[in-house]
Amino acid sequence: MDADTPWVSLSSVRASADLSADLDRARRTRGLVEQLIAQPSLLGPDFTPIRTLDAAAPALAPVLGWKARGRGTPGTDIADTLSLLAQAAELGLVERLDWAFRAHTFDVAVDSGMTGELHLTPEPETFGTACPPRLAVAILRGRRALSVCAELHEDSFVDARRLIAATEEMRTWGWQVVVADVSGTTSEQEVRRLLPSLRPAYVQIDLGRPDRPSDATIAAWRDAALEIGAAVLALGVDDTARLDAALELGAAYGRGTLLGRPVAVPS
Repeated sequence: MDADTPWVSLSSVRASADLSADLDRARRTRGLVEQLIAQPSLLGPDFTPIRTLDAAAPALAPVLGWKARGRGTPGTDIADTLSLLAQAAELGLVERLDWAFRAHTFDVAVDSGMTGELHLTPEPETFGTACPPRLAVAILRGRRALSVCAELHEDSFVDARRLIAATEEMRTWGWQVVVADVSGTTSEQEVRRLLPSLRPAYVQIDLGRPDRPSDATIAAWRDAALEIGAAVLALGVDDTARLDAALELGAAYGRGTLLGRPVAVPS
């Protein structure tokens, strides 16, 4: 080696290569998220029926509404929608993606002539942010035509003050609240403190998780909600055993493969 040539360690070369690879992945991820913001139809949505629970004819029971969720095409970069949302959040783009997907979902629901409620899961970061001007017509159209219910999951309960502000914002839109399977996030005392402010229309219990029927926090949400007139909605009603479990928990409504699989357009 020439004496005037600077010495570079192998570990430094590897670190530089790793950094370059990380930057390349970040650029590709940003490009993908920006594409989905411009074309939210690439994520679906799919609509899963929510039905009144009926032990005699579960798949034929009346439809309360539809749950809309993103559909990640298997084998593609958008296969894992939860990971995609996490990456969008890291890039500071999750609000833009959420608004775009919400507007597209509203358009699909309204254009299909969908009846019943539309259940969706807004990202907590989106509350308090302004709707992008290019989406304003679709959002306003959906608010006027649809009966929307917003699911609040565990990450919505991290900041109680922000949670209350979000529910107040939803009330101005005419939305209803679904408390969705918040086991382990709050004590029974906290449950009863928050409930009068949240005033949920539904408490959702995921029967796909085996601990749910005996979980004390879930029981607290269910009992406190029933006291104020909310209904229990069971998730994961995939077979008759789950249907029986849902009915034993006092659930009036449910969704799962026994009740109907996702469809691209609600009927």
